[in-house]
Amino acid sequence: MKNIILIFSSITFCIFLMAGCSSDSRNILGDTIAGKVTDAAIDTVTTKSTEQTSTTKKSKQASADYVPSDADAHFIQPADYFISQNDFPGQGYIWVNLAKVITPPSAKTKNEGQFMIVESGKELWTKYFWKSRIASKSEIKIGKLIIAFDNNKTDDVYCAPENKEDARTGSWFMAKITDTTDTYKGYVMVSGGYKVSLDNIRIPFK
Repeated sequence: MKNIILIFSSITFCIFLMAGCSSDSRNILGDTIAGKVTDAAIDTVTTKSTEQTSTTKKSKQASADYVPSDADAHFIQPADYFISQNDFPGQGYIWVNLAKVITPPSAKTKNEGQFMIVESGKELWTKYFWKSRIASKSEIKIGKLIIAFDNNKTDDVYCAPENKEDARTGSWFMAKITDTTDTYKGYVMVSGGYKVSLDNIRIPFK
């Protein structure tokens, strides 16, 4: 608004100047004024457009980066479950899905729970479900059952998720710690022959 007022003030002033000028001078001055007005108008529109775009980007970024205060370093919340259609067989690994409970397990449901997979929205009944927490150093032992993030691999080592979107839409797997001799390098070996970073280990529990 201030720019518009300034533009019209400049035009008014220049009209008075033009009144006392020759025809050629008036033409030159008129062209100059027109150019100035056009430039000022473009600057005003561009500034507003840039400000609006910046505000929109910031709004979207803030929404994407929002993390609930009760989420842990893996962006997992206390109400989250990891589920599977099969139990862990004791060797190798199985895929598990991050899910929300719809119907809690009970005697009436034969101890099965109804869950919704966060990534797809698919609903299913299963008796294979686990709560989880980030592992402490004392829990990193041979034979320990763990859950690890699959979609962030660096130098052949599976690392923790870096943001909420990856954590909540990416793949997770359940395996067993089989070798801890490389913990000084920052990782352990799990069943299936995979290396998992120490900060990418969750402990499942009922």
